Order: sequence, then C-alpha cells, then structure tokens
Amino acid sequence: MTIEAHEARTVLRASLTGVLFFTLGTAFGQPEARPAFEVASVKRNASSERPDFAPRRSGTLVMMHNTQVGSFIFYGYHLEASYQLAGIPDWPDDSRWFDIDARTAVPDAPDDQVRLMFQSLLADRFKLQIHRETREMPEYVLTLGKGKLRLTPSGGKNPLSIVIEDRSYTQAPGICAASLWREGTHVVCCAATMDQIAAPIGSVLRSPVADRTGLAGKYDLNLLFMPEDRTPEPDQVLAPTLAGALSDVGLKLEKGKGPVEVLVIDHIERPSDN
Repeated sequence: MTIEAHEARTVLRASLTGVLFFTLGTAFGQPEARPAFEVASVKRNASSERPDFAPRRSGTLVMMHNTQVGSFIFYGYHLEASYQLAGIPDWPDDSRWFDIDARTAVPDAPDDQVRLMFQSLLADRFKLQIHRETREMPEYVLTLGKGKLRLTPSGGKNPLSIVIEDRSYTQAPGICAASLWREGTHVVCCAATMDQIAAPIGSVLRSPVADRTGLAGKYDLNLLFMPEDRTPEPDQVLAPTLAGALSDVGLKLEKGKGPVEVLVIDHIERPSDN
C-alpha cells in the first residue's frame, strides 16, 4: 500500500470514528451547550438611573442597565419572586450595580433563548454555580373575596401610565412589579394575568402566592398598601394593609404551608469591567 493510500485510509477511518462518536453522543442524550451572546460587555454602574428589571431589546441588541446580579439571575432562570432565590451575595452598594450590553446572533431572538444566553453569561463572567432544592415554607393562596370584584380589565395593547407621588410611571403590557415609595408599596400591573399579579405579592411576602381565583382575563392594577414591617413617618396618611388593599379590589389571601423549589447560589464572583 502506498503512503498516500495509507494516509487516505487513516483520514477516512478518523472521519467515520468522529461521525460514530457524534451519533452516539446524540443518541445517548449528551447535553447540548447553552446558547451564548455573540458579544457581551459587563460594566459597573455608579449612576442613580432607574434600574432595568428585564432586558431592553432592539434587533440584535440586548441591554440591562443599573441592575443587581439578582435581577440578572431572576431573568435568566425565569424566577418571579424573591423566595425562589437563596444565597444572593451582600456586596457593597458601590459595587453591586452593573450594565450588560450584548448582541445576539440573529435579530429578535426568542425570549427563551435570550434567557439561556444570560445563564451562559452569568456562568462565564460572574462564575455562577447553582443547584436546585425543595424547601418547606409558608405559602399563600389568592382567592376571590366576599365583595364585588373591582379589577380593571385590560385591552393589553398600550402601556399603563400612572402618577405616583407626583412622578409619572409607565408599565409595559404583560409586566407586573412591586416598588417601594414613601406612601407605601405599589404593585403596578399592565395587561397582567392573575398568576402575574400573584408573583410580586409573593415577593413582598417572601412566600409563594398561588392564584386560585379562577379568573382567566388580563387586568390593569395599581395596588397601594403599607407593609407590616414598615414604620410610617410622622403625620403620614396611612395606606391600607395588604389584606385591606386586596379586599378593596375583591380579593383575599389565605395562608398555608408547602414545598417550594428554590434556586441556591453555591458560588458567584464580581466580574471585572471589560
């Protein structure tokens, strides 16, 4: 056999072996690599601008600015309430806020793929290591109250514009979030399902809240209440309790206890700017 024929036979055998290993790896369910951003920048943010709790997107561009690492994890792993994440680091305030500017390979990549890209970025730049476990904790059930239902049905097309403490506030359709103000806590929702409305209430209570209202529509909501653990300022007009605010719109909470899946941070590091 000539040297050329021997080399050709060797190359063919190696190629067939590679195909065989690829086929076996695929057949036996070898996990595929998570998708990643084409390019991504992580930088510290020392501004006082309003933080992003979800990415702002345009074509291939994905941005989250003035955001803490917990919010990146919440989005990447599709968490909805604070009780679902354990082990968030207590970094100094001047080093816990970051900007992420990234690009996807294709314009308007599906949201589920972008979440996986955030997981890859967290593992690469923040050295995030996690595991899941089930914990027993208090939980609540959101049900219909005895009074008339006073939720506002939503058209679901336009953002919700409201004014809180003389400041204009806009909420995008399909988003529901809790925020702290001098007058109390506002849960603001635009074109939100009852599951979405229950989620930020669970964040405030630090416990899961399950929707058992049976309501299938989408609603706009601006729920104001004073948290039980907050001390009102002198001469402050008191907002109702959470139970009272829910009762005013025809809802109520019932308390129980049950198993909840929690994402636990095993290791995380502060990234350097790039």
